[in-house]
Amino acid sequence: MKKFIAIALFAFSTAITFQAHAGAERIGNFALIDHEGSYHQLQKYGDSKAVVIIATAANCQENIEKLPKYRLLRTTWERQGVSFLAINAADDDSLAEIRLMDELHNFDLPILLDDSQLVAESLGLRKAGEIVVLEPTRSQVLYRGGLDIDPIRARPGLDIEGREGTTIFADVLAMAVAGEAASINSTITTDAVGCDLNFPARENHAKAVPDYATEVAPILQAKCLGCHIEGGIAPFAMDSHMMIQGWSPMMKEVMMTKRMPPAQVDPNINHFTNARYMDPAELQTLVHWIDAGSPRGQSEIDPLTFIEPPDSVWELGEPDYIVDVPAFTVPATGVLDYESVTINLPFEEDVWVKSVQHLPGDRRVLHHLLSYIVPANYAEEIVEGENDNYREFLEGYAPGKDEAATYPENTGMFVPRGSAVQMSLHYTTFGKETIDSTKLGLYFADDEPEFQYSTYSLSHGGSNIEIQPGVADHKMSASHVFEDEVMLHGLRPHMHYRGKRMRFSVIYPDGTKDQIINVPDYNFAWQPTYRLSEPMLLPAGSRVMIEGAFDNSQYNLGNPDPAAVVRGGAQSWDEMFIGYLSYNKTSN
Repeated sequence: MKKFIAIALFAFSTAITFQAHAGAERIGNFALIDHEGSYHQLQKYGDSKAVVIIATAANCQENIEKLPKYRLLRTTWERQGVSFLAINAADDDSLAEIRLMDELHNFDLPILLDDSQLVAESLGLRKAGEIVVLEPTRSQVLYRGGLDIDPIRARPGLDIEGREGTTIFADVLAMAVAGEAASINSTITTDAVGCDLNFPARENHAKAVPDYATEVAPILQAKCLGCHIEGGIAPFAMDSHMMIQGWSPMMKEVMMTKRMPPAQVDPNINHFTNARYMDPAELQTLVHWIDAGSPRGQSEIDPLTFIEPPDSVWELGEPDYIVDVPAFTVPATGVLDYESVTINLPFEEDVWVKSVQHLPGDRRVLHHLLSYIVPANYAEEIVEGENDNYREFLEGYAPGKDEAATYPENTGMFVPRGSAVQMSLHYTTFGKETIDSTKLGLYFADDEPEFQYSTYSLSHGGSNIEIQPGVADHKMSASHVFEDEVMLHGLRPHMHYRGKRMRFSVIYPDGTKDQIINVPDYNFAWQPTYRLSEPMLLPAGSRVMIEGAFDNSQYNLGNPDPAAVVRGGAQSWDEMFIGYLSYNKTSN
């Protein structure tokens, strides 16, 4: 087979314009979401013999004419283990135009949305219609070029007459399917025909590298320093240019794979105040600056050295009342059951709580907690994902959710006299004994709000979860009908290590459907409550649906054991499937 390809590629270079680079091209790992909101990461295609990426442009006629051929390619090769993706990096295409192209021409391929053009740059794409073939386990570029280069090609050296379907592109795929991609030690290129792709940000930054002090540091301060500050929850503090320069390769990698900024939701569905969006221009500035060597620039002042940590651990200042959770000794090793405590509140009159902040005693061992307002001395066990008429959810703490939470305007949490705070705390060991002394800060409302803020746990239950070993896309769903009209404010998906994605939607009483939130790449290590910038009014009879999936394969890097059968349960290596819905009724 190797000899066959060698003769085919080189004996007819006079008839085919191609070039074999000295040494194979390799690209870094990357991730994008597609036009339907699904997440794609290159390294998660490790079971594919090859990944074919086709550059498209919705307003390029030459591209439109080839769409049926691309679809036929997928039909031909996908059954042999080749994955097909499209990528749209055209600087003037809108999402609506991309979706219309897919609908009108029945394209039927995932179209990756590369708004920043950074992935297209890393792939070396120049035209709509250009194709790149990757070997995913080694991130090697096997081929880049066109589709219809000399579709009828003879092989006199092998005494083979010209026939259809003998392109270099097809030969490369055949080698990949045969398991011989490693023998292609130089990237093979051919000419591609199609509309030129423009990269204005790359061209501008090539002429003038982004300035650290005036362009890069302000982005880092706005988007990153909330965690990357002395005493913050991030692994290093962004406190100087020298620190940023040292970490810049890692920073680029986590931005290209969408691991940072964390809590990334689908930006095309609603808007959330705490989703940590980073727009394409900001990504381009940071990545192009890193690619240029992270230069210090001419400014004598390093803005990051002047950033001071917060004066107080309490984000909103000293709380009106602090609940001291009994100290708990966490051993060095072992598996711990959830701790449940009930702490009576000494309030002599009814109060309304406006804001809440949990202050973990030791973040290394406190994985998460749930706190509720209950009657004094209430002892009923908390079961995560179940609702209780005697228990009102106050707030929770989880990775990525340690800031103060303020309830929406004109809402609050009613705490009648004779109440208690009940907490369920999940501790994990890390090899050293420690003592956790968590605190809960309560901030009271000056005036009585009009509405009670409530949270409903929408769960499929844990008893029926059973995920087989190696399954990469185990789907689940659940739904709930609101009998009253409600104003929806916040949402939080909750799964464990195998959690992959979750989407919330609503079916209104008239049968129409709307998207609420899409979390395409669920992260167990980052679980905020996503707060809608504009609350959604759900009429009485609205059905809210949660749809998601688990990844129990080796390509889920957080998976503790891909060979295990996973069932529902409280521990992190078990699974849960819960969608939390925070709302207020529109009438009392």
